[in-house]
Amino acid sequence: MANITFVYPDYESLGVEYLMAVCTTNGHHVHFVYYEADDTYAGLKNKVSYTKVATDILDTQPDIVAFSCVTDNYQHQLKVAQALKESNPKVYTIFGGIHSTAVPEKVLSQDSIDAVAIGEAEYSLPEFLNKCQLHSSFIFPEEPVEGILFKKNGRFIGDFQEGRLAELDTLPFPEKRPFFRVLSDSTNEYRMMTSRGCPYRCSYCFNSYMHHLRGGIKIRRKSVSNVIEELVLAKKQFSIRRVLFVDDSFTTDKHWVEQFSKRYKVEVGLPFACVANPHYINEDIVEYLADAGCVNVQLGIQSISETLCKQTLNRNSKNTQIEEAIHLLKQKKIMVQVDHMLGIPGDTLETQEKTVLFYNTLRPHVISVFWLTYYPRTDIIQTAKDLGIINQEDIDRIEQGVKLTNESLHTGGSLKNPQPYYGISFLLNWLPLLPKCVVTF
Repeated sequence: MANITFVYPDYESLGVEYLMAVCTTNGHHVHFVYYEADDTYAGLKNKVSYTKVATDILDTQPDIVAFSCVTDNYQHQLKVAQALKESNPKVYTIFGGIHSTAVPEKVLSQDSIDAVAIGEAEYSLPEFLNKCQLHSSFIFPEEPVEGILFKKNGRFIGDFQEGRLAELDTLPFPEKRPFFRVLSDSTNEYRMMTSRGCPYRCSYCFNSYMHHLRGGIKIRRKSVSNVIEELVLAKKQFSIRRVLFVDDSFTTDKHWVEQFSKRYKVEVGLPFACVANPHYINEDIVEYLADAGCVNVQLGIQSISETLCKQTLNRNSKNTQIEEAIHLLKQKKIMVQVDHMLGIPGDTLETQEKTVLFYNTLRPHVISVFWLTYYPRTDIIQTAKDLGIINQEDIDRIEQGVKLTNESLHTGGSLKNPQPYYGISFLLNWLPLLPKCVVTF
């Protein structure tokens, strides 16, 4: 069987954990190398020795090295791959993840990258490894593998399309132990997804691109039994104290949430947090969440301008629904964290001042301010280009994983002149702790 080494920096990756699990289940020898690069949230940077990371990888004696990438870490992963090839040109490399799926042709054009996995790869990657093992040594196959694009003898083999989507209940549980060994805080909080997909295709989000790639949006969900089984096992294996559900929108299926609530309370019984859209929050759902032990709900709001939401962000948003969702959650003593976005094309200081007054009335417990960051092939790229905010050179940099500014997600994102909004950002962040009268003043 193949020796495959997964490489990932900085954070826990559920995608990598699932791929390690399916490769192990298929009989391949799996290794993991972790390194620290950037904290994209706080804007902190580490001085990375890519040669050292490459040496750690080669110590695992891999046939192939798998790099999963989001746009924010793509350049780091690319530099590791380049250092790896300089040390041992014979080791194969394969890139996957969101960034590689968005711009596979750009990624595969790099000399240090031999293959790209497009979209979900729980089926395509093991199949590819199996075909590479058909000979006495590890060699790329002659025929294409659905979902994998690779180089052989100076040509590309395969198509720019995603492979077969996973049936979620049939997947092995994610292999978390390699991450838990290097990220000690992770053992306290167990992260999991009960679904894949999103009912929305917001223009700034990668789901807008996936909508085009898959010809539509489909939400797939694990059964309640499968979710409970994984969590019961996790409680036995690890010292977890809470659970974080990182679904794009945890509450889209009211019946599922009801069944989950009944079983989770009895069989798991840990405090948990989840992400939800205000339009999928109602009195019944809040009752189910509270009864099951939900302590925090993160609401994706982004803007209180209904016009901006519809015309620029491609999300139908009603402020009355936002108000009701926050009110219902606070009634049940569930901490309300709202995500708010600055730097949206067409936004104004006047709108943001109205936002401050809006939140000052509702008083969510936490306001998380994120600055818009442009990511490859998302719909908002074209909007920003049409408005003259970015140009083709900027788009090329985005597709290479090069930031347009030196700002982090919390200090300016892709906005080239964020200073006028710093006061609003500061006030929104501190609003929950300030008296109403001070905020109004």
